[in-house]
Amino acid sequence: MPGLHDSEQLTVTNQPSFTWNEFCGLLDRPLSDGYGADLAARCPGWLKSPGQLFFEAHPQKRTLEVLYLKLCLLREVCALVSIEHEQVCRARGGISPEDVIVQVPEHRATMIPTCWGTTVSLKAKVQENKPLIVGMPPEMASDFTAVPTGMDLAYASPLVKNWPQGKKLPVTALIQSMDPLPAEGETLVRGAMQVHAIADGLNAKDFSDHDVFRVSFPVGDRRSPRLELWARRVGSPERGMIVSGTSSGMARSLWTQLTRTQSEVRSSAELAVYRAATPAHDVYSCGMLLLRALLGPDARGWEQASDLVPSIGERLQPVVQGLDPDDPYSMVIGVRDRLKESTDWLAAATIPGLLWWDAAVTVLRATSRIPGFSYAAGAVEYGPSPARLLERELQSIARRVRIELFEASERDVFLRGVSDRVLDELGARIER
Repeated sequence: MPGLHDSEQLTVTNQPSFTWNEFCGLLDRPLSDGYGADLAARCPGWLKSPGQLFFEAHPQKRTLEVLYLKLCLLREVCALVSIEHEQVCRARGGISPEDVIVQVPEHRATMIPTCWGTTVSLKAKVQENKPLIVGMPPEMASDFTAVPTGMDLAYASPLVKNWPQGKKLPVTALIQSMDPLPAEGETLVRGAMQVHAIADGLNAKDFSDHDVFRVSFPVGDRRSPRLELWARRVGSPERGMIVSGTSSGMARSLWTQLTRTQSEVRSSAELAVYRAATPAHDVYSCGMLLLRALLGPDARGWEQASDLVPSIGERLQPVVQGLDPDDPYSMVIGVRDRLKESTDWLAAATIPGLLWWDAAVTVLRATSRIPGFSYAAGAVEYGPSPARLLERELQSIARRVRIELFEASERDVFLRGVSDRVLDELGARIER
């Protein structure tokens, strides 16, 4: 079974290694079939020869075996992500296929097929130091982890894609409270302030308590000095968002002027958003990695599905509302029937029907934000990690695939035997 080793082993071993998509490509289209000239150049000779899987000569079984290997490896990825969340209290903010490294044994295996001896690791985060954001107070910068830049946006949460770092938004601001803090020197005053910011498209539920905001507005008229407030979300009203933080230093005369006009609405305010990495972002990426693995070499299908999945997940709320997450059968049937009525969903023709729909619902639960349905909805904490829920679901699906691979024949024989005994007993009773 695919194993798990920490990322340090990547630097001390000569094992051939591949990214997530590269390894999935090797499973879907073996090198012996001429797939991937660049990959072939990096592979030892024995890896290009037959004998890498148990069921290479059995198309239907081979499909299940490949699916099983992918599920096991991705389950281990979720385990690694969960460890980071729970033990380090850190989220990556997004995981691309290039961040997932799959290693195959250095030498050909003798007892089991080579692909069953693979291990998986996550690349260490390149940016370990806290990001430098000009002006951000040290107390906020110390626990702020930015989402990664330059990642494949197909694996990034829509909230990350729609709100890049430092995105500015014109807002209407209303000061709800302001209290002076100890003076800086003899002339400057800073204040602890709470501000209600309102704008079209600004919804508090789209942000976490770890995100940082910079609110700025003129103290008086448009030509007067502007006040800056570094803040975090503290309230979720029906419109806009309530943030609280510490203002920049200002002259005492300006503070007095601001106090007199505290209740005035400021329509010339600006809100800058600095998105922090959260566990929900990582779970979304793992869901998209699963979708890529399910679709196999169908590049066109992946491109279409990756564009549609976010909107499909959000439209499912009326379908899944009130369903029991502990009743997976009803949930899968409800989602399946809804998606079959639509033309904006793809099915993997090579994966048996119910297994495909179980996996598809798992993707949607990882990538949506529906309370009671999604693995990571609402305020997501580091422990327990929501990636644990996805990990357990992948393990459950993998177990069913393994049964189909190795135990289905024995199971069918047993069921036929039980059926025969029941029929014999019924026949004996009827004769009496």
